[in-house]
Amino acid sequence: MPIFAAAFHDGMRVKQFLIGIFLCNIFGIQASPPAGRFALQGKITDKADGQALNFVTIQLFSNDNFLSGQLSTTQGDYRFDNLAEGIYRLHVSHIGYEAVDSLVHVRADRRCNIGLSSSALSLNEVIVTASEKKGLTATTVINRTAMQHLQPSSFSDLLSLLPGGSTSTPHTNRANVIRLREVGMSGSDYAISSLGTKFVIDGAPVGTDANMQGIAGGTSADDKRNYAAYGVDMRTLSTDNIASVEVVRGIPSVKYGDLTSGLVNIRRKQTASPFEARMKADEYGKLFSMGKGFSLSHGWMLNTDGGFFRSMADPRNKFETYSRLNFSSRLHKFWSFAGGSHLYWDLSADYSGNIDNVKTDPEVQIHLEDKYRSAYHHGGLSTALRYRPKAESLLRLISLAYSTSLSADKIDQTKFVSVDRDTHTPLEQENGEYDASYLPATYIARHQVKGLPFYSNLRLETALQTTMGKLTHQLTLGGEWQYNKNFGDGQVYDFRRPLDGTSARRPRAFKDIPATNLLAFYAEDEVSLPLGKHLLTIMAGIRGTTMAGIAASFAMHGKLYCDPRVNFLWDFPSLGRLKLYASAGWGRMSKMPTMGELYPEKRYLDFVQLNYWNKNEKLKRVNIRTYTIDTNNYGLRPAHNNKVELRLGGSYDNHQFYVTYFHEKMNDGFRSTQQIIPMLTYKRYDTSGIDGSKLTAPPALEALPYRMDTLLRTTTVTGNGTVIVKEGIEFQYASPRVPLINTRLTINGAWFHSTYGTAAPEYYAGSFRQINGITISNRFIGLYEWSSGYVKDQFSSNIIADTYLDKLGLILSATAECFWLGRMRAPSRLPRPVAYVDVEGNQHAYTDADASDLYKRWLILGNQKNADMIQRERAYMCLNIKASKRFGRYATLAFFADRLLNIAPDYEVDGFIVRRVFTPYFGMELNIQL
Repeated sequence: MPIFAAAFHDGMRVKQFLIGIFLCNIFGIQASPPAGRFALQGKITDKADGQALNFVTIQLFSNDNFLSGQLSTTQGDYRFDNLAEGIYRLHVSHIGYEAVDSLVHVRADRRCNIGLSSSALSLNEVIVTASEKKGLTATTVINRTAMQHLQPSSFSDLLSLLPGGSTSTPHTNRANVIRLREVGMSGSDYAISSLGTKFVIDGAPVGTDANMQGIAGGTSADDKRNYAAYGVDMRTLSTDNIASVEVVRGIPSVKYGDLTSGLVNIRRKQTASPFEARMKADEYGKLFSMGKGFSLSHGWMLNTDGGFFRSMADPRNKFETYSRLNFSSRLHKFWSFAGGSHLYWDLSADYSGNIDNVKTDPEVQIHLEDKYRSAYHHGGLSTALRYRPKAESLLRLISLAYSTSLSADKIDQTKFVSVDRDTHTPLEQENGEYDASYLPATYIARHQVKGLPFYSNLRLETALQTTMGKLTHQLTLGGEWQYNKNFGDGQVYDFRRPLDGTSARRPRAFKDIPATNLLAFYAEDEVSLPLGKHLLTIMAGIRGTTMAGIAASFAMHGKLYCDPRVNFLWDFPSLGRLKLYASAGWGRMSKMPTMGELYPEKRYLDFVQLNYWNKNEKLKRVNIRTYTIDTNNYGLRPAHNNKVELRLGGSYDNHQFYVTYFHEKMNDGFRSTQQIIPMLTYKRYDTSGIDGSKLTAPPALEALPYRMDTLLRTTTVTGNGTVIVKEGIEFQYASPRVPLINTRLTINGAWFHSTYGTAAPEYYAGSFRQINGITISNRFIGLYEWSSGYVKDQFSSNIIADTYLDKLGLILSATAECFWLGRMRAPSRLPRPVAYVDVEGNQHAYTDADASDLYKRWLILGNQKNADMIQRERAYMCLNIKASKRFGRYATLAFFADRLLNIAPDYEVDGFIVRRVFTPYFGMELNIQL
C-alpha cells in the first residue's frame, strides 16, 4: 500500500513540525524575525471612556486580499508578525460599535491604537437569524452569532434557519440527512435529494460515495441508521468550531460538482481567540466543547478544538444512545513579499468518532442477547497552498488543495432467532445443485459490517482578471480528481446462521469492489459591465466530469458529462433610499452513482428441489438449486437536475427583503427498479414412494422421480427512474432595530410544491393467487403504468422578534412558527397492466382477451386505488423562546424553550377527529471565554 506508506511518513513529518512549534511556544523559544519583516500591534479601546475592549475582531488585508484575523485579548491588545513592507488595511469590528477601516503603512515595527465609537446603527449588524446573501444565486448565510443564539447540538439543527424551516425535537437515534427546497419524501428511492447535496469544509469536500455500511436485507435497528447512498449524516458534524455557513440553494459555481440539490459551504474558525468552553444540557442529551486560537510567532496561527456529545432517543430509555467525539487542529500561515504578493498555507487534521448503541431492556425483553452497535471513527487531513500575485497583474490566484480521509466503520448486531419450521441453510455462492442442512430451531446470529472507506481529492485552480474597456473579466480555470475506495472486509457473518432466518444474500468483502475515479475540469467567466448607473454581472461556466477507469461494459465508460451554468445579477441605481437588485439563473447539475450503486451485491435464488423429512435426523435430506444473479445495471448513468431561478431583493433604510422563485426538475434520479429473470428451471422430486421405515441413509436423488418446473422472478437493480420536481417561492423581510428597545422583526417563509414519481412503467409481481396449482406470479408479471410517488404542498412562515440590549449583555428572541397549509396527493394507480411478461421473458401487450383469461385476468390488481387520495393538514402555530445573558467579560448563560406554546385546533377528516400534540423542548447552556 504505497499510498498509505507515503501518507504515514508525511504525517510523521507534519507531526514533528507541529510538536516543534508547540514546544517553541511553551518554552518561549523564538527565532529572530527574518530581515525585512516587521510587526504591527496595538490596543482597541472604547473611544468614549478609553476602556480596553476584549474579543474585538481584527482582520488584516492587503490589496483587498484577506491575510489573517484575530480577536483582541482581555486587555484589548492585538499583534500581527512577519509583515513585509507595504500598505495594509485593518478592519476592526465589534458588536455595538461602528466598524473602522484603517490604512497603515508598515516600514518598520508599528503600533496602531484604534478607538471604537458606540453606535445604534451597528446594532443592525447583530443578526441572530439566517440572512440572504446578495449575489448571483440564492444563498443563506448563517453566522456565528446566529448559531450561538440557536444553541445547536449538531449541524441538522441549523436547517431550521433556512426558508421554510422549523425547529424539531432531536432525532439522534437515526441518520439526519438534508433536504433542500422540498416538503420531503422518505425512502431510498428518493435519497438522491440528500445524496446530491455537497458538503464542503474549509474547501475540502466531504466524501460519502464509498460508504456501504448497512446490514444486508436490513433490520429494524439498522434501517433508520443506514445512510449509505444518502450523503452526509449531519449528526456527525459539530457546530462549535464553525465560523460561518453558506447554504447555496440555487445554482452554484461550476467549481463545485458531483451535486444536484445544493451546496453547504462550511468555514471553520481561523483566528487567534481566547479559550472558549461550552456546556449544554437538555432533556435529550448533554454536550461539552472547548477550543482556542493561538497566535504563534512569525505569523503562524493554530486553532484547536474538541467536543463530546451524548444523547438518548427517549429520556426514559437509557438503552438507546448516540455519542459523538470530535477533535480538530488547523494551522494557518501567510507570507507577504515585496511588491504586494502573498503566499498562504493551511493544514488541518480532524478526528470524529460516532457510536450508535442499542441494547435490550432486561426488564421488558426476553432475549437479552439482542443488541446493536454502530461505530464510526473518521480521520481526515487536508492542506491548501494559495499564491496571490500583486494586484495589478493578470494572474490573481494559483491554488493547489489536497484532502484525504479514512474511516473505520463497524456495525455489530447480535440477535436471538427462532425458526418456526424446517428451513434450509444457504450454502453456496455459485450456480448449481447442492445438498443443504437445516437451521436449528433457535440460535444466536451475529452479523458484522466492516467498512474502511478512503477518500482522496486533489484540486488545482487558477484565476485571471483583465479589463477590456468597461468589461471586467474574472476567469477561473481548474481541474479536480476524486478517488473513492473501501478497503473494509464488508459483510462478515455465518450465512448458515442468518439474522432473518432466510437469506437471498451471501457475505462479500468491500475491498474486492473496484474504486471509482472522478476526473473533472471547469472554466468560468464572471463579467462585470457598468451600464450607466446600472451594473450587470454575468457568471457563466461549464464543468465536465468523467468516471475514469470504469469497465467498458458500463454505459458511462469513456463518456464526458457536461454541466453548463449561467447566472445574471442586475444592480439597479439607487432610487433615493431604495436599492434594488434582480438575478436570474439556469444550470444543470450532475451526481455520479456511488460505489454501492455501481457495484451492488449479487442476489441468490434458492429453490428447494427436495425436502425430505424424517423423524430420524440422519435420514433427512434437503437439496437446493441455486441461481446467482448479477444485479449490476451496466446502463446506469449520472443523475441530472435542471434548475431555474428568479430573484428580487433590496433594501430601504435598513429594511432588507428578497423573494425567490425556483423550479427544479430531475427525471433520472437513482432508484430501485425491477429486473425480469425468466426461465428459472429446477427439479421437483416426488417423495411419495419413499418408505421411511426401510431407509438406512438419506434418499438418493437418482432413484427418485421428478418433474421440471420453470419459474419467473424479478430482482432489484439500481436504475435511473426517479422523478423529482421542485417548485416554490422563498421570501424574507428584516426590519431595522426599533430605537430604545433595539428590537428587529424578521419574517421569512416558503411555499414548496414537490412532485415525486417514476419515469417509466414498473413491473410488479402482485398476484400470488394459485389456480390449478399454478401461482400466477410464477408465470406472469404485469407492467403497470403508474406513479409510485406523491405530490406535496406546504406553506409555512416564521415571525421572529429579537432584541439586543448591549448594556445588559442580553439577547432575547421569540419565534412564531406558522404552518399555514399542508397537502399531499397520492395519484391513482390503474389496476390494469399495460403489458405483461411470460415465463420465457417475452413481453406482450395486455388486451381485453387477457382480462378474461383464466390466469392473466388476475394481473388486474384489486388492491390498488383507482382514484386520487388527498390528505390535508390544517394550520397551526408554535412559539419558541430563546435568551442569552452575558455575565461580566467571561461567561454567557443561554436558555431555549421550543414549542413552549402552541395553537393547533382539532379538525375532522372522514368522521374522525384529528388532534395534534406538540411536546415542549427545553435546554440551557453555559459559555465561558478566558
